[in-house]
Amino acid sequence: MDKGLACAVCGGKPSIKVSYLDSYLCKEHFLEYFERRVLSTIKYFNLIEEGDVVAAAVSGGKDSLSLLYVLKKFSEKLGYTVFGIAVDEGIQGYREYKLKALKKVAEKISVKIFVASFLENYGLTLDEAVKIAMRRGFEYKPCSICGVFRRYLLNLVAKELRANKLATGHNLDDETQVFLMNVLRGGVPNIAREYPISRGGHEKLVTRIKPFYFIPEKETLTYALLRGLETPFVECPYVEYSIRHGIRRWLNSREKEQPGIKYKVAASSLLYGEIFANIDRSLSSLQTCKYCSAPSTSEICRACAFRIYLGLTPGTIRLKIHEI
Repeated sequence: MDKGLACAVCGGKPSIKVSYLDSYLCKEHFLEYFERRVLSTIKYFNLIEEGDVVAAAVSGGKDSLSLLYVLKKFSEKLGYTVFGIAVDEGIQGYREYKLKALKKVAEKISVKIFVASFLENYGLTLDEAVKIAMRRGFEYKPCSICGVFRRYLLNLVAKELRANKLATGHNLDDETQVFLMNVLRGGVPNIAREYPISRGGHEKLVTRIKPFYFIPEKETLTYALLRGLETPFVECPYVEYSIRHGIRRWLNSREKEQPGIKYKVAASSLLYGEIFANIDRSLSSLQTCKYCSAPSTSEICRACAFRIYLGLTPGTIRLKIHEI
């Protein structure tokens, strides 16, 4: 075998080329390498402690399936419990397939999954919300509405089920894209909030953690494939409306030309986050929404603001959850 096309550790058949290492790894050593780096992130940033109850935000995609698998694998060793929370936005031709894949993997690794839907908790699906937004000139894009509603529900469900940590599958690509989006928008407060573990806590907010913060998207996909975590390759139909789509393509082209550039962007995000966190008072001065009493940086939280925009009644949600 060509030495350049062999695992750098054992000389065996390669499964992936890690571009920033300029090396190939076989299945066994890549899985070991991946899990070791996730565990290092958890320990270095103290993301999970013994006795924690960790809710994993899961969608049925490659990142969340990999996250669920890894968190379950580490749970006994680190002494915490884990379950999954999925949000059904009501995206026809997409979400039903992802939830089916999620259920299959969850049964395989014996993890409970709880689902909360937009329809049952807000009174409409995302598909319906997008139609309303389109009639109103698309002042707000689908990803903005979806993101706010998803995060709101995830926190409510995690709190209801007594989790003290909420893990998301955000990877290196996600974090670098968000940082650049915030730079372009002048979003200093948002840069201050982006970190492997949430800062500026509030009693009504479950602490958010990102165990995959330093893991490239390509590697989470490879991990999912090598672990047999099957997910249908269907894409959200609203992705084309997001500014993230263009930034993602640009970053990938830069990474191809300069391997490791995403890590440099992530390092910048962490550095600026530390600086801005010291000057951004909004992290420690949250007020409560006048409609639903949720933590908010303004008089009305974004979830209630979007509900008003969509013609819905703002206020406290009578949470509906079911287990799959």
